[in-house]
Amino acid sequence: MPIGTQHRPENEPRKMAAVVLETGGPPAHSVTCRTEPIPEPAPGEALVEVHAAAVNPLDVANAAGRLGTPLPVIPGVDFAGVVVSDGDHQGHQVWGSGPALGMTRPGTHARFVALPETWLSRKPVNLTMAEAGAVGRSHLTAFETVINIMELIPGETILITGGAGMVGQAAAAIARWRGAEPIIADRHRPDGVEPFIDTSSDDLREAVLDLTDGRGTDLVLDTVGGALFEPALRSLRFGGRMVGIFSAPEPRIDFSPAEIYNRQLRVTGLASVFLDGAHVAGVFDQLRPLFERGILAPPAVKTWQLEDSAEAYQTVSDGSAGIKQVLLPSGD
Repeated sequence: MPIGTQHRPENEPRKMAAVVLETGGPPAHSVTCRTEPIPEPAPGEALVEVHAAAVNPLDVANAAGRLGTPLPVIPGVDFAGVVVSDGDHQGHQVWGSGPALGMTRPGTHARFVALPETWLSRKPVNLTMAEAGAVGRSHLTAFETVINIMELIPGETILITGGAGMVGQAAAAIARWRGAEPIIADRHRPDGVEPFIDTSSDDLREAVLDLTDGRGTDLVLDTVGGALFEPALRSLRFGGRMVGIFSAPEPRIDFSPAEIYNRQLRVTGLASVFLDGAHVAGVFDQLRPLFERGILAPPAVKTWQLEDSAEAYQTVSDGSAGIKQVLLPSGD
């Protein structure tokens, strides 16, 4: 019997459980769980039953109304699940992260999501659905910045501000796989991490110079911004490169662009929501063998049922202490 048709009048839309953002604000006010129509895939699209979907800081920002998303909307960008629609992909276990999901098209915090077939990537066989759903945007962002934008090469050093966070942990693991040395800078040291700079007490630039024999680091991945931007930039060697990702609004800082011009630095950013979906699937195709060979490992996971999604969002908002919060829309 087709999905969602049991005991349903012939012309009644098929229904599913979904998270819906009704209005911007704290999760307790903005995040609700209710019944919504199952999406109908357009030509060239597939219907995926979502078994796991991470809650990211981006989702929390969306729920707070900071992204300007037209409401109401089903949020969620990351997913792991099974293709249930007819076609060449039927029955495939897939994973990924969809640009524009939860903003200009319904997202993954629902039992089903319709996705372009070009956005699909086969899930690593050794990861559970919850683990695969937890990889998502953090590893996409890390791979895109460290490998595709920075073009990190073996032997280089990379300073990662906010290195204890999800993106930072993923970037450090990818850097080690690439044969580079990550320097983690944060307020709290992850277990077993060396070298580490405590940004709550140490002078960032001086600590980097000490660790690099006065040369400076080759690259900086700045996941924090704000007051750390200038000392992170000044930690670069001559000709170094730096990329930053979304960070919350910070107080204005004074900064001279001569710091960039006179030392021939390259500084850019990543707005991952504007990436092409087929390109994103290609990144997950490259990540898959790294997980299957044990080179990369998924983050620690805490799972939530869909009806508890507001609490999951609040946990991410409060800080998850290195644990990925993952919804289980199919009830696994």
